[in-house]
This record gives sequence, C-alpha cells and structure tokens, in this order.
Amino acid sequence: MEQLTNNTDPNSAVTQAQRDRFKVKRADGFEFWMEVIMPQDWDGEPLPGLIWHYPREVDDQEDYDEGVRDYNKNRYPRIYERSSDILVKEGYAVLQPDWPITGERGSSNDNFVWSIVQNSTAVIDSAEARGYIDRHRMAIGGHSYGAFGTSNAMIHTSFFKAGIAGAGNYNRTLTPLGFQREPNDLWRGQDRYMQMSPIFWADRLDGALLMYHSEEDQNVGTWPTNSRRMFHALNGIGKDAALYMYPHEGHGPDAEQTILDLWTRWVDWLDYYVKYPGQQEQAGNEK
Repeated sequence: MEQLTNNTDPNSAVTQAQRDRFKVKRADGFEFWMEVIMPQDWDGEPLPGLIWHYPREVDDQEDYDEGVRDYNKNRYPRIYERSSDILVKEGYAVLQPDWPITGERGSSNDNFVWSIVQNSTAVIDSAEARGYIDRHRMAIGGHSYGAFGTSNAMIHTSFFKAGIAGAGNYNRTLTPLGFQREPNDLWRGQDRYMQMSPIFWADRLDGALLMYHSEEDQNVGTWPTNSRRMFHALNGIGKDAALYMYPHEGHGPDAEQTILDLWTRWVDWLDYYVKYPGQQEQAGNEK
C-alpha cells in the first residue's frame, strides 16, 4: 500500500474544539437541543458567550422532534466562512441552540416574542448551570431571520451586552403580503406586524447592536433599506449601534475582502462590549 495524499485540517482549532450537545427545557416544558462549543484549551472557567441562532416555526413538540431525527453525532464539523464556531479561537463560548417559535400553523407569530424570551432564558440558564458561560457577558447574533430574532431578543430581554445582526428585516410593514409562516397580510394582521417589528420598539433596545447588510441583497424580505432605517432610528435616539454596508454582495456575503472585514469588526465589537465590558466606561472617563 502506498499513501497518495497527506491532507491536513486548517481549521483544527475549531473542528477539534470541545463540544457538548444537550437538551434545554423552557418554562412551558418545551424541550429543544443546543450545542455548546468551547475552546480546545478551556480550563473550566466560565467564558463570555455568544448565542448564534435562526428561528424556526414548529407546531408543537412532536413537530419539532420529527424535524431533528436526522442528527448524526459522527458528522465532522462543517466550518464555513461565517460559522460562529470560529469565535472559540477568540476565547468565547459559542452557543448554537435550536430556536423554536411554537404555535399551530398560522398562529406561531402570536407567540414569537414570548418564544424569544423563553428561549433566551432557557439557553442562558442551562449553559450557566453547566459552567460554560458568564451570564453577565453575553451576546446574541444571527443572519437574515436570525438578525430579526437578534434585534427582538435585545429589545424584549436584558440578557445581552451586544448583538450581531446581518441582512435583517426590522420593519414588517415593508413585507405587507406576509412573511415566513405568517398567513395574514398587513391589513388583516396590523397589530402583529407592528408587535414583531423591532423598529417600533427601538427605544427599548438593550445593548450594542452591530448590523451589516449587502447593498445588492436580492431577498425581497430583507431589502437593504431595512438596515439603513433601523440604524437611522437607533442612532437618532442615542443607542450604541453601527451599520456596515457591503457593495457588490447578495443576501449572503461571500467575497474574501468582505468576510475578512466582517470578522475584524465582529471580534472588535464583541471584545469591546462583551469580553471587556468595562473598557467603554473607562474610555469615557478618560475623555
């Protein structure tokens, strides 16, 4: 036998990180899975944490359980250019929970905000109980629908020092004919559209929100004007917020220059507001 290849793993610091997958239970008894990724050299001390999520509507527990039956514990970790796993290299605990929005088909959005609050609480309580995170140094992030969930979580809870929201929708009146599993148009569901739109509650946002968006985002539900107007609102009322617009990119940014810029800004943002949350006060006192 002759060896023909000598492949190496360029992402071993991430793919070989410590991983734990366990069930989380909400106050209503609903159970869902979460994976926690910790640095290879984690010494047991609680770390600053990031929840990276994408909301998914489910009818009930049975519907959710059916959707996770294809999980394979032997699958090798897949690391992509925007995988949140990479933040373990910067000393963060990365929490990747399923994010169920529960309710019978057509009514799940009635429970959207409630589910956001319950999911956040259950995830943080469970990760803290296992000694993974410092609950006072937490961030949340997501792309597209995950950005929508991020902004809502920062508005309706006080858990998060910072958030990262990419290519999000912050004003559901801009998708007046429905969105996700919402069956009603704006004129039949006006209260729900407004309740779920972060821009209507921007004055309640707690924490520092970093937004990014592609100028050529082709997704009808996440036109770039969403981020521009949300930043205009947050900046105008004095919230800690930033927005970076990337030229020549679609709904999912892909160019090497964009990705490198994204990671630089994400890490700086999280370090400033989450890992070292006191340094902004110190900087203010030195002015």
